[in-house]
Amino acid sequence: MIKKSTLLFFTFIICCFSGITQSSDSLRNYYLNKKNPDSLRLEALNDLAWNTLYSNPDSAYILGHEELEVARTKKLKKWEAKALNTIGASYQIKGNYLKAIDFYQQSLKVSEAVGEMKRVASSLANIGSLYINIGEFEKALDYQNKSLVLFRKLNMKEGMASALNNIGIIYNNIANYEKALEYNQQGLALYEELGDKQGIAAATGNIGNIYLSLKNYEKALEYQQKSLLITQEIGDNPGTSGTLTNIGRTLFKQKKYEQALDYLNKGMKLAKETEDLFSQREASYVLYEVYKLKNNHQKSLENYEQYVSLRDSILKEDNQREIQRKELEYEYEKKAAADSVRNEDEKQVKDALIMAKNAQIEQDKTQKVALFGGVILLILFGVFIYSRFRLSQNQKQIIEIKSKETEEQKAIIEEKQKEILSSISYAKRIQYTLLANDELLNRNIPNYFILFKPKDIVSGDFYWATENESGFYLAVCDSTGHGVPGAFMSLLNISFLNEAINEKKISNPNEVFTHVRKRLIDSISSDGAQDGMDATLIRFVNNKIEYASANNSPILIRNKQAIDLPYDKMPIGKSELLKEFNKYTFDYEKGDMIYFCTDGFADQFGGEQGKKFKHKQLQETLLNIYNKPLAEQKKMLTETFEFWKGNLEQVDDVCIVGIKL
Repeated sequence: MIKKSTLLFFTFIICCFSGITQSSDSLRNYYLNKKNPDSLRLEALNDLAWNTLYSNPDSAYILGHEELEVARTKKLKKWEAKALNTIGASYQIKGNYLKAIDFYQQSLKVSEAVGEMKRVASSLANIGSLYINIGEFEKALDYQNKSLVLFRKLNMKEGMASALNNIGIIYNNIANYEKALEYNQQGLALYEELGDKQGIAAATGNIGNIYLSLKNYEKALEYQQKSLLITQEIGDNPGTSGTLTNIGRTLFKQKKYEQALDYLNKGMKLAKETEDLFSQREASYVLYEVYKLKNNHQKSLENYEQYVSLRDSILKEDNQREIQRKELEYEYEKKAAADSVRNEDEKQVKDALIMAKNAQIEQDKTQKVALFGGVILLILFGVFIYSRFRLSQNQKQIIEIKSKETEEQKAIIEEKQKEILSSISYAKRIQYTLLANDELLNRNIPNYFILFKPKDIVSGDFYWATENESGFYLAVCDSTGHGVPGAFMSLLNISFLNEAINEKKISNPNEVFTHVRKRLIDSISSDGAQDGMDATLIRFVNNKIEYASANNSPILIRNKQAIDLPYDKMPIGKSELLKEFNKYTFDYEKGDMIYFCTDGFADQFGGEQGKKFKHKQLQETLLNIYNKPLAEQKKMLTETFEFWKGNLEQVDDVCIVGIKL
């Protein structure tokens, strides 16, 4: 079990040392070109996975499985071992150690079977790094030393550097600081010789952490800051979050609490973004210590509870026992296989002696029974042929019956599916009649475009408009869910908006939202459901726009600058925060462009690494196209979305309304 005072160190996960060093685009293109040799295509795919491992472990996981499927299809054992190693590394980065050791052991088994000693050394080192993460330092040291011996024998300097680095981490954890410095400095020298920036950052950070253990805080900060600059330069997010936490710990030890909080919160934010449970655990514990000394008991308790939860999820005894069981199971299988080979050799010798003794006897018997045996075989053969004939006839009848039943079931399923699709298509027609119609929009805002892309046939997103004596209203909304459930919510939300404005004669947009929220809570939230919507509702009054916005920031572009307009950070529906909605007002100028967007465009996964598009990139895209004709803006946004999405599935409904003022 790791003690509470244990620092967060870099533990290096080792790849299989591929030879291709190109950009992600060129690696992906090389892999997709099926004219290239299979082994080189897989090498490119493996390098692509490791390029994304520390910044996006989910992408590395997907690429590793793609590599594994191709390797097994092509029966390329060497690349199967590499793919298994990559998948294990992606699980380890995210803190799923049970899955990680399972894939590492599979890689080790395949590598040993085909005599690939490089991959044997890599798998041993990776299992050792996993044991560092869970605090089993004796086992970790055993595996790292085994890997170091192999790396030196194979003259693999990158592997040697990584093993030395990890051994230094282990000695620091068991308070042997002299040996820790010795091994980490050897590792740093090798990384500098190789020009490996990630390795240099890791070894430098570890030396800083050793000085922290020795209470030499100035030296510790010097090395930790050097490490931080490199991890940020190369985009190593786990390394950056860990180093930010360690700097925060050092500043805490110097009683510089405000500076410590700044670094710790940055480290925690990045660790959450990358789902790095290990760094989250370390940051939460130091935050607990800082807030405790600052007498902020609530913050201190929150961070301690988070630390305990993360510690238990990473280090619970069931996980440790299961990891140990997998290791024992693997060792047992190796021993059983070796015993089986030895026993088989002994059995063959004994069988040979017995056969030699009985050979003469059997030779005499053979002649006597040959004729009789031949007759018996002939009879048995005839019985066999007849039974096979009967069996084949029965099987033919069964197959014909089953085929008929299958066709009938298929016809029933197709008919049911046709009925369901027909019903949903009819629901789509109903929903579209409730959306803002072109005549109403053209009469009130002649210069506009609407990009509306439901994920399924019907949508939870919608745009709605109405006008009365109080003015013209336009709403852009994102109901809870998508597809059929989202469509039901959108119909309910439209009816409540219409009720508030046209029946209750509520004129202010913020008061409309308050009414809709009350109706939603009274109607569907009695059992604790938090269904509702994120929305923006605007009203045009002379040269001003009044609006209310719930969890949805309108984007105004004026004088070549994009501005996120203010909004309320709460939904319309039941939530922890039930404040009054604000009414916002701004004067618009001729030539202004204003956009109202739901979150579907920004949340779409895609691009090279399968990441979200995000709000900032959407804002930049709008800034690049705002001065184009409105129809061209809609076309360019549609093309941008489709190109980003690529072959991935659309994750949510998309709705963007752009208005030229």
